[in-house]
Amino acid sequence: MSIPFILEVVLGLVFIYFALSLLASEIQEIIGTLLQWRAEHLKRSIEVLIAGNAPASKAAAEAFADRLYDTPLVRSLNQEATGPIAHFFRLINHAVGRLYRLVTRTRNVFGDKTSGPSYIPAQTFAQALLDNLQIEDLRTVLLESRLGQFTEEQLMLPLNRMVNDLRASTANEFLLNAEFRTLENSVRQLIYDFREKRTTLSETIDRLIARLDEFTAAAQIALPDNHHLTETFMRRLEFLKQALASTTLDKAALLKRIQPSLAELVSVVDRKSPIYQEIKGLASKDGGRIQEIFERIDAHGLPKSLQSTLLSLADKAGSSLAAKASDTVLNTMQSLADDSVSNLKIYLSDLETDVKSLGQEVESWFNRGMARSQGVYKRNAKAVALLIGIAIAISLNADSLHMLDRLSRDPAIRSAINQAAEEIGAANPEAMADIEDQVDAALNELPIPIGYGEAVTSKQQEAQANWFIPLVPRRVIGWFITGFAISMGSSFWFNLLKRIVDVKNSGKLDDSN
Repeated sequence: MSIPFILEVVLGLVFIYFALSLLASEIQEIIGTLLQWRAEHLKRSIEVLIAGNAPASKAAAEAFADRLYDTPLVRSLNQEATGPIAHFFRLINHAVGRLYRLVTRTRNVFGDKTSGPSYIPAQTFAQALLDNLQIEDLRTVLLESRLGQFTEEQLMLPLNRMVNDLRASTANEFLLNAEFRTLENSVRQLIYDFREKRTTLSETIDRLIARLDEFTAAAQIALPDNHHLTETFMRRLEFLKQALASTTLDKAALLKRIQPSLAELVSVVDRKSPIYQEIKGLASKDGGRIQEIFERIDAHGLPKSLQSTLLSLADKAGSSLAAKASDTVLNTMQSLADDSVSNLKIYLSDLETDVKSLGQEVESWFNRGMARSQGVYKRNAKAVALLIGIAIAISLNADSLHMLDRLSRDPAIRSAINQAAEEIGAANPEAMADIEDQVDAALNELPIPIGYGEAVTSKQQEAQANWFIPLVPRRVIGWFITGFAISMGSSFWFNLLKRIVDVKNSGKLDDSN
């Protein structure tokens, strides 16, 4: 048995497998589209990710995933074609989906909807999750409340007492009245600018200290010179300023006190947490926007597993900021160069964007979960491809043992299939549509030994008479071999086809030389 003969037989068999694999790929794609396998697998994977493989959190995870899918960010990803024809096919798609769920007795993972996106970017998922938890709104509300409380308790009340003491000592109840009113108006404007997001928290603290300096300068002008009461008042003003944030490091510590940590923001759904009680108190006191936020928090729970995951991610994001802070503070302590101060200012800016850091951690967590999910999907797709391959082999009577026998015994069949295989093997791999057309034409014209015609079945019966396994029909073994081969995929068989054609052509070239 010569090598060219073996190559021709193998090439013919590979060509048939390639043609049947193309058919299987089309069938699997159609079934996957009708049953929305990708979209359904994505939704289930997100539910598993949220539940953390905890059976107790399954129902809560499904409800929370439904809420995520109902957000505008995720809804915008589920785009469907418009027009009467597209609408007609969409109705068929939905009907097939309902029938499939009825037969398999499975729930509609999309809740009250009929479809969902087949892909969600990590950034979109993280943003939808944080929006659902109202992380940014909570942070803003708490910052506004704590900033107002800080300015009132740490600045305006102590300063008011100092001015009243000075007025009592000088028996002048109108002393520094205009200057103090100007400061009050300036502080109110600073807080308003912060609420309107015109300034950051760091900039607001800087402006607050600058306004205190302006008040100090105005008081120095208004009060009599070389007077012991003036000197006492000015010293008390200096102490007050130092208590606020006299250095950049003090300012960093002040920012950390005012703004809520990531762990606090995440734990707001826990009714026993201090941050929940703080929000509850603000809601009952101020109402309005804070009341709406609190009602949404109170109405929607969060799976315990997701709470634990988010706390872990918040700690990780906070640790990275803390590590950066430690390095920056150490550099500043070692050197007072402008670069160190600049680095610390960058850190102060990072403190105010810690929610972005949490979002990045959520994105990484989502990507890791989807990587695992992709592996599961590929394994499931491989199993489905095997079932489809076996179904095609049985329906077309594509018996590998019979095909091998006919290719090795019939030169006419072998030559015709090899000629078509060589033409396809020389084609451009990128023009897969043209290759599929060539394969379709070849299947209609070539005498491929498949089907339930008399010519095929009679030969199978003759081979069965000499089959050495009595309990298992020969064609069944051939069907399973074909089904497994089809499940390898059209790309695998096309690449193998090209390699065999290249080897065969190189052999012809050597013979001619």
